[in-house]
Amino acid sequence: MRPSIRTLSLLAVPALTGLALALACGGGSKSSADSPLTATPVTGGTAIILTDAPSDQWSAVEVVVTKVTLLNKTDHTKEVVAFQGTSAKINLVDLDSVGELLATAQLPVGTYDAVRVTIDPASVSLVTAGGATIPASQIHVQGASVLVTLSADLVVTATGSNAVQLDFDLGHPLFLVQLPNGDWALNLQVRHRPNTNGMMDMARMVLRHRRGTITSVGTSSFVLHTDAGNDLTVQVDSAAWFWDVDAKLQGSLGGLKVGKFALVSLRMQPDGSLWLVRAWYSASALQEWTPEGHVTGVDLVGKRLLVSTDTSAPRAFAIDTDTTFTFQADQALGTGQAILSNLWSGFKVQIEVKDPLAVPMHAKSVNIQRAVDGGVLKTATATAFTYAHPVLGDRQHAYASPFSWWYVGFPGTAFSSSASFAAAVTGAGDVKSQGVSDLVWNAGTSAWDASNAIFLPVNLPQGTVSASYSGGQLGFTFLNSANASQTITVSLNATPGLQPAVLEAVKQAGVVTVTAVDPAAWGTKLVAPAKIRVAVVPKPDNSFAAYSVVIFTGF
Repeated sequence: MRPSIRTLSLLAVPALTGLALALACGGGSKSSADSPLTATPVTGGTAIILTDAPSDQWSAVEVVVTKVTLLNKTDHTKEVVAFQGTSAKINLVDLDSVGELLATAQLPVGTYDAVRVTIDPASVSLVTAGGATIPASQIHVQGASVLVTLSADLVVTATGSNAVQLDFDLGHPLFLVQLPNGDWALNLQVRHRPNTNGMMDMARMVLRHRRGTITSVGTSSFVLHTDAGNDLTVQVDSAAWFWDVDAKLQGSLGGLKVGKFALVSLRMQPDGSLWLVRAWYSASALQEWTPEGHVTGVDLVGKRLLVSTDTSAPRAFAIDTDTTFTFQADQALGTGQAILSNLWSGFKVQIEVKDPLAVPMHAKSVNIQRAVDGGVLKTATATAFTYAHPVLGDRQHAYASPFSWWYVGFPGTAFSSSASFAAAVTGAGDVKSQGVSDLVWNAGTSAWDASNAIFLPVNLPQGTVSASYSGGQLGFTFLNSANASQTITVSLNATPGLQPAVLEAVKQAGVVTVTAVDPAAWGTKLVAPAKIRVAVVPKPDNSFAAYSVVIFTGF
């Protein structure tokens, strides 16, 4: 089990080109031809960056973004375009602790309080964790555009920098709902998450590698025309690393020529400028590969890491006796093959290879960008808790200091008591508590401690309403894994902001529609024996609360 928060970030950064200034002459504002002068709008540069996190259920959730717009706070009819066109297919699952730089643009200065993101519904493709591709005919996209209100305004200025971050929550039970006939309904679940540290967080983010061709080269910068069709100005300093793929030797900025193909790794500084980390260049098109991804397997015998790629097949990296390991770039874990025992599937890593054309590639260094663990919560005390792993063995984690826990989708209502977390770790029959945690390295114990624990909703099989909704709760009966009937009481919180998502999926004349059910209608829709699916989360009082409910009509 891995974290399931998905994010899209829109970063407002300083203008990347000089601003045109309106001219004034004397006390007038007319030209010699007595024509009014039209002032060029003052703008601020904007970069659009996608970030994401992994999913256990899916190895690919691919979309093509066609448009991103921002809405003026005082007049929503003034909707300005930040990106329009056709992006390359973006695998939302593949992005974690690394940003996908979609485009750069100039926006009029002003205050914006909403973002609209549009995708091409025909572009959506789904591949399960097991590698099975869902036929396009079985995917129903419920709306190709989503409007998200920002909880904090985006103020674009000619000289300032700020960020807006939106979470695409693929782990939400309603993001992808399997219908009774086996089809899937995709419902974009997006929320705004304020970025406390603003552009400083963006400066620490590694941007996903970009491929393209070189269109110009200066003394300390170059311009890359990416495969997505946009131009990126990249600054170069002495820390940048180059590799001449044709010569199979370390290269330099001087080796870049207009027309050459390049693959680059970038970082964004707080002022919005892009700086080179690594570059590979060649006279011919470069193969598609990236040295970052999620660990899909650890071979302790063959001393290899298997890491996810842009394709469905993982890539093997040989770990040598001199391979160095770090956590978030600045904390050393050690050197050599023995460190492999501290890694497992789900970790996000960035690997620097000795020779990118070698087969297999040998790792010079492995930086763990994100360490995670998750799954069924087996036990919990006030000092530690355990994730159950039947095949690889259970893993216990002490609580880091500080430690917090919350329910997925509600990070603003976090709790710090490890005792209350332990009390919530409960279960009944097939309803097992599930969670996911970010880990931090404890150099004193040489172990991973948990900095947080996030309860994930438990998706139960389709069942029926056995006791109609009344008094804030209903009875739900389903067939459990032992092929026995199991009934639980599920509470639904009607408090605004804490309500579970309740949807009704209706099939009529072969057409599937999905609509939200207002809390006022829960009593008329959630009646026995309606067919429903529920996802629940545990509470410290050993009860279960609905995270989402889907009512099936016409199936």
